[in-house]
Amino acid sequence: MKKAIIYWISEEEGGRKRPPIGTEYYPTIQMENGDTWSLAIRFDRTNVEQNEMKDNCEVVFLFDNAPYHLLKSGAEFIIYEGPHKVGVMVIR
Repeated sequence: MKKAIIYWISEEEGGRKRPPIGTEYYPTIQMENGDTWSLAIRFDRTNVEQNEMKDNCEVVFLFDNAPYHLLKSGAEFIIYEGPHKVGVMVIR
């Protein structure tokens, strides 16, 4: 698993009203080449520094043949729920 930060896109900007509830989340991300991949995200809900539209988390692909090498420090990915962009994830 890789550590990451998710910056949620607000509802006014076409994103979410609030971050997902719970500790696990399974969205898709889009790569620069247009490929999409499913992820498993586990939120760190104990971090006192997080705010309403930012979450610390750990992330891993759901498939063995996924491009794990792209989950490198500083990499950014758009998080989708269906066709909607709901967040930006930055790998630590």
